[in-house]
Amino acid sequence: MYQKLACVFIGLILSLSFEATAKVRGEAMVTTVTSEILSESREILIHLPNNYSRYKDTTYPVLYLLDGQRNFSHTVGTLDLLNQSGMAQEMIIVGITNTERTRDFTPTYDESYNEWGISGGADNFLDFLEKELKPYVTSSYRTNNYAILAGHSLSALFTVYALHERPDMFQAYFAFSPSLWWHEEVIFPEAKEFFKSDSDLNKYLYVNMGSEDGEMLSAFENYSELLNNSTRKGFTFDTELDTSESHNTTALAGMSLALQKHLNSLRPSGTVIQASLPAVEQYYEELSEKYGFHAKPEYKAVNHAGYAALNKKDFESAISIFKKNVTSFPNKSDAYDSLADGYEAKGDLALALEARKRALAMSYEENVENGAYKTRLHNLEKKIADGVKK
Repeated sequence: MYQKLACVFIGLILSLSFEATAKVRGEAMVTTVTSEILSESREILIHLPNNYSRYKDTTYPVLYLLDGQRNFSHTVGTLDLLNQSGMAQEMIIVGITNTERTRDFTPTYDESYNEWGISGGADNFLDFLEKELKPYVTSSYRTNNYAILAGHSLSALFTVYALHERPDMFQAYFAFSPSLWWHEEVIFPEAKEFFKSDSDLNKYLYVNMGSEDGEMLSAFENYSELLNNSTRKGFTFDTELDTSESHNTTALAGMSLALQKHLNSLRPSGTVIQASLPAVEQYYEELSEKYGFHAKPEYKAVNHAGYAALNKKDFESAISIFKKNVTSFPNKSDAYDSLADGYEAKGDLALALEARKRALAMSYEENVENGAYKTRLHNLEKKIADGVKK
């Protein structure tokens, strides 16, 4: 009896201990924005990056997520998973909940779809985003002037329409299964003129489609053809047709791909990374000018430059580059782990040991997987001990 109670008590203590130390990465909150343009109040879902409260002087891109109540949770989880692998940027996510979905996301009024609700309010909703919501987010959070708009189905139609109508509002656009068929493909005449222009269009667009058929698929194919024939300077895009996904899952599956491909569109090439750190820094200066925001050299690009130097056995340069990443990302455990690699390769085992211990300690604060850090620290300690014995 006492043994059984003891087991229950120990289990309870372990459970409470786990709950006390485990924490969800980042911070989520709900706020309300009262809109004069829409004549209503709108619930807004906000998620701040894992490191938002730790990097007080860091600014972030903003992902404006339409159909917020449907897409917020999976987007937050997907982005955080990719962040931990260096496969997407840390961003502030702003999920915009719906009130009159058909009204807000359609560019024209079509009475044949009145059973869905009133239509044709896209321009008004663009005004809300441009004149009310974006200024609110900019004044309330540390943003860096880089913004992404993402939508699904009708809200993806709106996303594509926003690109054509007000391209300066956002730098990137994610459109999952867009309803480009709306009102007999009413947006296509403007789209054709838009992509014929010879002016620079420094934007990124991701569009996907799942197992849909009929007018959904044919409109997607027509739009893909427009994109493939576009010669606008600075414009990059990706299209995906994945028939293993249904209309209801293209936003879920597509968000991961869009975030990864978007980051790849901003990253320097392998040639630039192999060249030198100054070449990487120059690349980001040009990127800042191109997109109109302060593009801080991305952690992974600098890290790769460090390992490029390390592979050439240029230990001093590699260590210098890794130190720069530690200075730029002082709370990132991987930065210390990479610095340890540099020291260990050079043979400075004492400094390597200090950096490995720092990486492990930081991993608990950063709330990331740290099994590899523990193993590397153990192996280094054994290596030092074996050296002392000899």
